[in-house]
Amino acid sequence: MDMSAEVMNLTAAAYSLFEVWDNDLNGIASILTLGKNSGGTVRTGVQVDVSNVAGRIYQYSGATAISDPNAPESVGPTITQLRGTTALAYNYINGMTRSGANGAPTYGAMATWRIGGDPANTGSRWNGIISQIVGYNRVLTIDECALVLGFLAWKWGLQSYIAGEWALKDPRSTPRVLNIAAFGDSFTELAYLVNTNEHWTNLVAARLGRKVYDGGIGGQTSTEVTNRSIADIDYTDRAHIFFCGTNGPDSGHTVLGDIQAAVADLPAGTKFLILPSFNSDNERAGSAGYINKMANNAAVAAAFPDNYLDIRSMLIALSLPGQPYQDSAAITNDVLSSQLRFFNGTSTDALHPNATCVALYAGMIGDWIIADGW
Repeated sequence: MDMSAEVMNLTAAAYSLFEVWDNDLNGIASILTLGKNSGGTVRTGVQVDVSNVAGRIYQYSGATAISDPNAPESVGPTITQLRGTTALAYNYINGMTRSGANGAPTYGAMATWRIGGDPANTGSRWNGIISQIVGYNRVLTIDECALVLGFLAWKWGLQSYIAGEWALKDPRSTPRVLNIAAFGDSFTELAYLVNTNEHWTNLVAARLGRKVYDGGIGGQTSTEVTNRSIADIDYTDRAHIFFCGTNGPDSGHTVLGDIQAAVADLPAGTKFLILPSFNSDNERAGSAGYINKMANNAAVAAAFPDNYLDIRSMLIALSLPGQPYQDSAAITNDVLSSQLRFFNGTSTDALHPNATCVALYAGMIGDWIIADGW
């Protein structure tokens, strides 16, 4: 079947396209769909077993193939998705995108889109099942992609084939939960804790039964974290947690101004939580660094009183007499106890939390989210 002219403005800009199919000709090159412009340049499409090599699935976003050369799913049944962002297009197969299965898109309107073959010739026709094709003339978020994949899989009885959030629950009858995106610095990335199960994002995810994106990059300023959040297109429909400021802002910025900019960019009604800057053992009470960071925290807390959780003070309070990490020096200096800071085998870090401390503040974050009704 040929569809003339641009279909739903599908390929002239960033888009998402799902196709549900089964392949009768495993090991033989076949074209499921192909769209071309008037000059014959490919604009979109799906090809399987390219060059008669089994286990290949190519999707197109422009003339360049977004290829997965190691795709046993080419025999089907399969749900493919091309997720075309401005910078990259991703080849998803049953909810998975393998390393290298992406590439730079070349957007531009197509003239003819053929379902079941190539509009420029009669070769490589499709000889399998095409169950459904779903297109969106925008980039879906990660959670929207998962939802559409889940809907299509359960509709066509393919749920056992897919990976991801909806593999074990039917989105037609199961409410969608609010997942979370955490943007921050090393207190979120926690790269030095090699067991990722000890990271607070994964601890909160396991406790709440939600996806929590770890958007932490060690050493980043509040300005850099904010800029990443604003530029993000993957998690705009998630609740947000901002955990930055410990490294200060970039020149010409303030921590408060950065947080305000990040929050202002969120879609209306987005739930969000802000966590404080931390001072190191080299920034004890009364020092210039301490005074600056406490002023930053106070300004953010005053601007967002209903969305601020002072886990720094809560953790230090655990060093009071009678508490589990009693430490008079920590109380006097208003810093994390050495019992809660990372020990690398030689020395104790002046700033960064250990796994015990991370588990404690993961619990505090989870408690707040539950209390706030996310």
